[in-house]
Amino acid sequence: TFVTEEAKSRVPVVFDNFVWFTDDELKAAIRERIPAFDGTAPDAGGATDTIAKALGDLLRGKNIPGQVEYTPSAELSGRNPEHLFAVKGGSLNVCALSYPGARAVPEQTLVQKSVGILSNEFSRKFVSAYAEGNLIPLYHERGYLRAGFLMPQAKLQTTPDCTGVAVAVPLDEGMAYVWERAEWAGNESLSAQELDAALGMKRDELANGLKIAGNLDAVRKAYGRKGHLTPAFTAAPDFEDAKRRVTYRFKVGEGPQYRMGDLTINGLSERDANDLRVRWSLQSREVYDASYVDEFVRKSVPEFVKDALRDGRKLGALKIENSVRLNPEKQTVDVTLTVKQ
Repeated sequence: TFVTEEAKSRVPVVFDNFVWFTDDELKAAIRERIPAFDGTAPDAGGATDTIAKALGDLLRGKNIPGQVEYTPSAELSGRNPEHLFAVKGGSLNVCALSYPGARAVPEQTLVQKSVGILSNEFSRKFVSAYAEGNLIPLYHERGYLRAGFLMPQAKLQTTPDCTGVAVAVPLDEGMAYVWERAEWAGNESLSAQELDAALGMKRDELANGLKIAGNLDAVRKAYGRKGHLTPAFTAAPDFEDAKRRVTYRFKVGEGPQYRMGDLTINGLSERDANDLRVRWSLQSREVYDASYVDEFVRKSVPEFVKDALRDGRKLGALKIENSVRLNPEKQTVDVTLTVKQ
């Protein structure tokens, strides 16, 4: 018999704000303690403690104030884990900011949109996340769907107004694309033509990434009118660089088709509630239309108020609050209308 030991997975090591050293210098210091260090470390064991000690010795050797702090990091989904090492206790304010490679979006515009970076201490992790969340949309809006920022670089800087670091965030803008077409897979309740119409993108128009993402809400609403209240979409853009065109391949998960369940009306007398109820045309077990509630409130409720007034019942202006409750087990939707006078 023999025992096979499962190898521990290895995770990238990230140096967040060691601005006094290059990454190569940091790696060399770690190799003095871990000769086989290759920029990664196991996700378990004592390697991270050893790395922290090596980095701490490096700081003390240069009389640099601060303590090394280790934080395991990952996306909310758990993907892309990292071993994050940072210096805490030193003052590393961002004094200056630049974006080498900026053309399609003026560098001045990028800097103006980066108040959150300039008002914080330097952190590679934070700068990268801020640029991704706040600046990449400026490029997607202009059709630069493959634009990306590279690793932020920082250098010590002392001026009469600021002591800290000058940060450069290089970027690769790529090219601007125009829309070729959408391709759909997994759709049954809606045809490709219906989905194209809901998406609203026309061939040869600028492939505005924000518009594409926003128009998917219209596709969701189209599915909602068919009773599919939890559709999911996976988009895979296919770039044709030679012609600067992009085709979006959408994989559709329509989800279950819901049907009308119970209608509850609160806040009215029994007579008025029954009068309003008979105007509700979406019958029990009928395929649920997510747009119907708003249509009912907009059209049927004013007619109900006018008819009540003609009968001598003055209801005044009514405020209708609605709530819907999905029952995944029965695949039904219960609707509650609460009337406030």
